[in-house]
Amino acid sequence: MLLRICLIITIIAGLGAAYLGFVPVKEIITTTREARDQFHQKLDAETALYQKTDKELKTTKTQLATTTAKLNDTQSQLEAANTKNTELDKQNTDLTDKLTKMTARADTAEQTLEKWRQLPAPEEIKIIISNLAKTTKERDVFIAENKLLLARNDDLQKQINNLVGTDVAVALPTGLKGRVLAVDPKFDFVVLDIGDDQGAKERGEMMVNRQGKFIGKVRISSVQKDRCVATIMPGWKRGEIMEGDQVIY
Repeated sequence: MLLRICLIITIIAGLGAAYLGFVPVKEIITTTREARDQFHQKLDAETALYQKTDKELKTTKTQLATTTAKLNDTQSQLEAANTKNTELDKQNTDLTDKLTKMTARADTAEQTLEKWRQLPAPEEIKIIISNLAKTTKERDVFIAENKLLLARNDDLQKQINNLVGTDVAVALPTGLKGRVLAVDPKFDFVVLDIGDDQGAKERGEMMVNRQGKFIGKVRISSVQKDRCVATIMPGWKRGEIMEGDQVIY
């Protein structure tokens, strides 16, 4: 009987020890599973982030390639424009030289004709008159061609400035002056009573004064035959520009 009791107690003690040993193992298993799940979640998040970053990188590379192609095309256009401008400058110089020579020839012919007018009119005078008319006509043609070339040169220079993005002020005729005809304070622009006939040019800058007092500075934005539109330069304003104010260069 005592032996049975001892056996039962031994069995119960063994089961208790087994239970006490199982509890820590269960906790370790649970902790390990949670760590594994957290690792997989983190891995999935990092994988998704990597895929997103890789996609954005490919998009950026494509955009960069497009931008580079556009830049190369613009550079090619700029080089072609510079080459054309150089050619036009040479043509302009050649035409100017020819115009100077033709003008000198015309002046000489006119002086010679004046001397012949004081004498009886022989046949040679008729020839000189004919040559003078021809020379004058040629001179007028060269003057017209020169004006056309200068206009083309200005247009080309504007195209070059647009490509390069230059903001350099254009030189105006020395002593150019005028008056403010109208002012738009809302959009900060004025209308001046000078235009292409007086030598006004786009991007030309002029000082504004009233009774000898500096008021501000304007930059010409568009030019017509006898008037132009100019924008008020904010950094140069020293007062409100009014109709009648004087503009000088």
